[in-house]
Amino acid sequence: MVTSKKETSPAERTAAAMHHTAEQLEVAESILHRSAEEAPNPGTSARLHTLGHQVTAQAHDIDRRADRLDHASQPDPPARHRHE
Repeated sequence: MVTSKKETSPAERTAAAMHHTAEQLEVAESILHRSAEEAPNPGTSARLHTLGHQVTAQAHDIDRRADRLDHASQPDPPARHRHE
């Protein structure tokens, strides 16, 4: 039986999972910053903002690695022949 759904490689599935993880970390980052704004204690607010920035950095790093994995899993384009 032939299915119309494209088969995905392990690298593509891993990259998709990494992108999803990065998206979820961005949600957590947003929550941390919102909590920081609502924190009555300035020290707590500062720590939550710092943690939010650290989470964002990790999310961006994961996304960059997933992008490289996406790129590496793509087939090379066919060679172009030059006519001289």
